[in-house]
Amino acid sequence: MERTLRIATRGSRLALIQSYIIGEILSNNGIKYKIIPVKSEGDKDLTKPLYEYNERGIFVKAINEEILKGNADIAVHSAKDLPFDIGEELEISYYSERGDTRDYFVSNIAMEVFSGTVGGSSIRRQNFLSIKYDKMSFKNLRGNIDTRITKWKNNEVDGLVIAKVAIDRLGLSLPGEIISESVLPPAPNQGLIAVVTRKNSEESKFFNSIRNLVSFWEGDIERKLMGKLSIGCDLAVSIRAYQEIRTIKFSFAREGKRYDLSFKNFPDSKAIREMRDIIYG
Repeated sequence: MERTLRIATRGSRLALIQSYIIGEILSNNGIKYKIIPVKSEGDKDLTKPLYEYNERGIFVKAINEEILKGNADIAVHSAKDLPFDIGEELEISYYSERGDTRDYFVSNIAMEVFSGTVGGSSIRRQNFLSIKYDKMSFKNLRGNIDTRITKWKNNEVDGLVIAKVAIDRLGLSLPGEIISESVLPPAPNQGLIAVVTRKNSEESKFFNSIRNLVSFWEGDIERKLMGKLSIGCDLAVSIRAYQEIRTIKFSFAREGKRYDLSFKNFPDSKAIREMRDIIYG
């Protein structure tokens, strides 16, 4: 690819950093690139909780459409923002090396004694944390990570929950503590950066040729199970695939109850029905 490859992404600081991570991979392979920031639907309305959107993938649709319009060659996303269905013409061609999959509690007060409001709009975080920490109340707080941290510093909320990998990539030092996956299991694809391309394109072939096999195994399995279960961010579901031990873990929380299942291979139809009954039954 002698031409300059155009990368579509959200305009937040984290999204741009993640695009530069992918850009560095391109540079190391002798490929020039430029980054094209795009405002997604989820960035335009910062008052509505994420789970109230009827359409899944509100942070990614407009960005992926730049590929279809011919304005970009690839799109770079936090993989957990991608819905299962991204359209027949597109595919995820690459997952980055996986970062920390855990979440981080931002506060000057330890979680064990915390009593107050936690900013965020994630149903997964609310439902799982409420099981162990019944003195936490949750307040819808939208915006990019820098915006949410500013609101916390201005005492709009007493605490925040942020993906640990985002804190790492932004190089932030924040008071608080890492939340164990045993307490708050991760969203599907958490910790991964995804590259979306047109199917069978020159870009697709290039990224497929440099795949991180561990990340691709984990990311692909988690997404396939998302599709089988028809889940989005409106449900408190965690799916985590561990390539090293060939294990897939499923967790679900609702109304103070938690359900956990573990599989050594991709779940068969009976196991899929069991999980669907847990979620929708």
